[in-house]
Amino acid sequence: MNRINSHYRIKAFTLLEVLIAMAIFGYAAVSLISQMGQYQSTQLTASQRTIAHWVAMNRMSEVRLENNWPNVGVTRGSAEMANRTWYWLQTVSKTTEKELRQIEIEIRMEQDDELATTRFVGFIANREIKRS
Repeated sequence: MNRINSHYRIKAFTLLEVLIAMAIFGYAAVSLISQMGQYQSTQLTASQRTIAHWVAMNRMSEVRLENNWPNVGVTRGSAEMANRTWYWLQTVSKTTEKELRQIEIEIRMEQDDELATTRFVGFIANREIKRS
C-alpha cells in the first residue's frame, strides 16, 4: 500500500505558498486601484482647468470687443460653460505705457473659492489713439 501511494503522489501548493500568492495579488490589486483613482482625479483636474481657461479667454475676448476703454479696477461676474457656472474676477491695471492696460482674469469654480482654478493675463490697447 505504501508503494501505491508513492506512485500517485499529488503535487500541490502548500497553504503557505497560497497565502503568499494571495498577499502579492492583494498588494498588486490595491496598487492598481489606487493608481486608477489618481488618474481619474488628475484627468478631472486637467479637464476643469482647460474649461476654466476657455472661460477666461472668452472673457478677454468680450473685453476686447467692447467699445469702451476699460476702467482701472476690479470687476466680478459669472459665465456658463460645460453645464456649470464659472465665476470670474477681472482686475484692470495701468501699465508703463499710457495707452495700454493689463487685464488679469481669474476663474473660480465657486464664487467664494480662495484659490483660482486658472489665471489669464492679457493686454488691451486704447483704440482711440490719435495718429498723426
